[in-house]
Amino acid sequence: MKFFTPFIIMFLLSLSGFSQRQFVIKTQNYIPQFDTVNYYLPSASDSLKKFPAVILLHGYDGSFRQWGKICNLQKLSDEFKMILICPDGFKESWYINSPVRPGLRYADFFFEDFLPEVFKTLPVDTAAVFLTGLSMGGHGALHLFSLHPEKFRAAGSISGVVDLRSSSVTNSLTKVLGIKSKTNENWDNFSAMNNIEKFKAANKPLIINCGSQDFLIGVNRKFAQKCSAEGIKIFYMESPGKHNKEYWNLLLPEQLRFFRQFVSKQ
Repeated sequence: MKFFTPFIIMFLLSLSGFSQRQFVIKTQNYIPQFDTVNYYLPSASDSLKKFPAVILLHGYDGSFRQWGKICNLQKLSDEFKMILICPDGFKESWYINSPVRPGLRYADFFFEDFLPEVFKTLPVDTAAVFLTGLSMGGHGALHLFSLHPEKFRAAGSISGVVDLRSSSVTNSLTKVLGIKSKTNENWDNFSAMNNIEKFKAANKPLIINCGSQDFLIGVNRKFAQKCSAEGIKIFYMESPGKHNKEYWNLLLPEQLRFFRQFVSKQ
C-alpha cells in the first residue's frame, strides 16, 4: 500500500540573498524515510507559464541542502529561467535500487513517486527536464538517465563517480552493493562506465565535467573516450580544479548553459 501526502512549506530564507521553497514526499515505498525537496523558481514567474527544470543530485554524505550551500541557486534560476530542484539522496543511497539492502529502492522512488510529484506540484515543462549531479550525484544522474532516458532532454555529471570501483568511499558502496571483490558484478553493473550501450541507445546529449586535479579525472576521461568512440553526443570538458565545492560552483552554470540550448530543440 502506498501513500504520499506532499505538502509545500512556502517559507523564504533570507540567507545568502536567495529564496528557497520546499516540499516533502511522504511514502511508505522504496525509501527508509520521507524525502525533502528544495526547489527554486525563477523570480516573478508567470503562474501560467511552464519552465524547463534541472534536477540536481547531491554527493556522498550530502543532502537536499548541499547544492544550495555551494551555489546561489536562486540567482542561477533567474539567470537561466529554469526551475532548479534538489531532492534528498539520504547521504549514501547512490540513487540505485540496492541489490543487497532491502528497503532501499531509490530508483523506483525517483520514477514512481518523486517525478510525478514534481510534475504535479511545480510548473515544469515536462519536455524540457534535465538531470545532473556532483560526485555520487554525478553517478546517480547518469544511472537514472540510463534507466529512463525518455524522461529527460539531456543529462550531465560533475566530478562524477562514473566507475564505482574508483570511488574513495568503499565502505559506503559496500552497504548498497555488497563486498567489493572481483567477482561481485554489482560494482560493474551499476557503473556508467559499463553501460555505454544504454547511452548510445538513448541518443541524447551528455555533458561531463571533471577537474584536472580531481582523483576521478582518469575514469572520467576514459568514460568520455568510450562514449565518443560509440558516437554518443557527449560534451566533455576538464579544467583546473579539485573535487571540491569551489569547482562545483564554477561548473554548474556551465552545465545549465549547456542544457538551456536544448530547450527549444525537441
